[in-house]
Order: sequence, then C-alpha cells, then structure tokens
Amino acid sequence: MIVKGKVVGERGIAKFRAEKDGRIVKVKAEFPEGEPLEYSVGCPCLEPLELVGLLLPAFEERLGKIEGVFVEEVQGKKSLKSLFERVRKIFEKQKINISS
Repeated sequence: MIVKGKVVGERGIAKFRAEKDGRIVKVKAEFPEGEPLEYSVGCPCLEPLELVGLLLPAFEERLGKIEGVFVEEVQGKKSLKSLFERVRKIFEKQKINISS
C-alpha cells in the first residue's frame, strides 16, 4: 500500500510518501528547506499512515506547529480488518474447547 499526502505546519508544507511492502513500512518526506526525512521500520502490524503519525514530532521540529495532515492518494490493497477480527478468526479455526 502506498499513501501520498502532505503535512501542513506554521512554517511550510512537507509532502510525504508512506509505503508498506510486506513487513517493512517506509516514510519519505520532502521539506521546503533542508534534507528529506527518510525512515523505515520492520513492523507488519503498522500501517503507513500510522507511521506518519508517529513521526509528527519530527515534522513539527521543521515545520512548526502542525495544522493538518492531508491524504491525497492511496494506492494498493487496503486492509480494513482490525487486529481483533484477525485474532477471532484464528481462534474460530482452531475451535478451542475448554472443559471443566
């Protein structure tokens, strides 16, 4: 899944691209001035936009107070199942029986 968007701050706008490829989640952001921010983490349970949210303090250091995060485009398969739904299905398949 690829998510493209922008983070708007008091001192400017940073465009970002967040990507989930299997077990790796990556974010690359370009700022009006300065070096780009690139970060990746091997966490299959993390979604691309969640990683952007975790990196907001880094955006805030460069852009000032964050005024908004806007998603402009989403590409790829969307995972709408929650962790609890996945766990429930695992247990249903195993049909765990507890007897007294």
